[in-house]
Amino acid sequence: MKDIGIMRVTDDVKWIGILDFDIITFDVVMETKYGTTYNSYFINADKKTIVDTTKEKFWGTWLDKLKQVVNPAEIEFVIVNHTEPDHSGNLRHLLNLAPKAKVVGSGNAIRYLKDLIGPDFESIVVKDGDTLDLGNKTLHFIGAPNLHWPDSIYTWLPEDRALFTCDSFGCHYCDDKMYDDEVGDFDDAFKYYFDVILKPFSKFMLKAIEKIKPLEIKVVCPGHGPILRTKWKKYVDLSEKYALEAVEFPEKHRVFIPYVSAYQKTGRLAGKIAEGIRQAGQIDVEVVDIENASMGELEEQVTRASGIIVGSPTINQNILFPVYKLFAAMTPLRDKGKLAGGFGSYGWSGENKKMIETNLANLKLDYFGEGVFVKFTPTQDEEEQSIAYGKAFGEALLAKDA
Repeated sequence: MKDIGIMRVTDDVKWIGILDFDIITFDVVMETKYGTTYNSYFINADKKTIVDTTKEKFWGTWLDKLKQVVNPAEIEFVIVNHTEPDHSGNLRHLLNLAPKAKVVGSGNAIRYLKDLIGPDFESIVVKDGDTLDLGNKTLHFIGAPNLHWPDSIYTWLPEDRALFTCDSFGCHYCDDKMYDDEVGDFDDAFKYYFDVILKPFSKFMLKAIEKIKPLEIKVVCPGHGPILRTKWKKYVDLSEKYALEAVEFPEKHRVFIPYVSAYQKTGRLAGKIAEGIRQAGQIDVEVVDIENASMGELEEQVTRASGIIVGSPTINQNILFPVYKLFAAMTPLRDKGKLAGGFGSYGWSGENKKMIETNLANLKLDYFGEGVFVKFTPTQDEEEQSIAYGKAFGEALLAKDA
């Protein structure tokens, strides 16, 4: 692992984060072709403060960097803007070395941390508008819930004009230069991160951006990716643009038909269902053989879809692994209520029907009709049935979104 040491943010704020060039996927569901960073910051105030820690596997490297800027025993506050383990993973270890440190976070954050690391730590619960005295500096807390967990907050340090935003305005992009004006173009990584992580919460993003507009910001310090010291406004504005597009012009009438097909029997059904959907009206249809699809591809397709029809044969009384991987890319928080259906070929017992329907229902999708499940090769009548199902599905989708 490459380490670049300490990076200056301001005279009194230092980046002590971690570079992770080797990560291939993030949280299982995102591709990270540029790697990522776990950004942690030290505020050199009268009361020494850490803003977010790092992923636990990097404890040794992070501790070495921490000790270069402060004696851990002198740390008085640890700000947790978001409790996901890539940001809070080393909190437990840090508290063992910082006995007087208090953990500062939202009410949800403190509750989550008690489950993550245990209840035995001192804490301060903060809400929107609260402040924390660091002696010669003051932290201001900004409520930013659901970006992308209910626990998230922003932390504003007015003396240094630094805004700490954790997952907001970040991206999975690793470069040892770290500064936005030195790392080159990372706009595609920024857009991909927004689409997968933040887009489902666009209404909350717009509210958070309104709260930070009055601030005289000099630098935005996200939890992943480059430190935004020069082009921070560009990326805040892009986030607002993407969020407005998602709220005002949501991608409707788009059906994703993922399938796996050992002998193209299920694949034939997929094509016929798509044909029927197109007959229903102005609906985009994406038919994808997902046998070799990555989690990132699946996540992106599911996020964009307003309807999903899942196809799998039955093999050994089970559906196939790529379909389970597809289900893992779904989340009720984002996909609840989306119109869904199922189809597939089977040989003897036909467990695929119940398994697909049950999984989609458990994920809180709105399962439509009986689906199309046929024995072995689809007959002409069954192909016509598939077209009819697709058309009915499309009409139901248009009616649902009207």
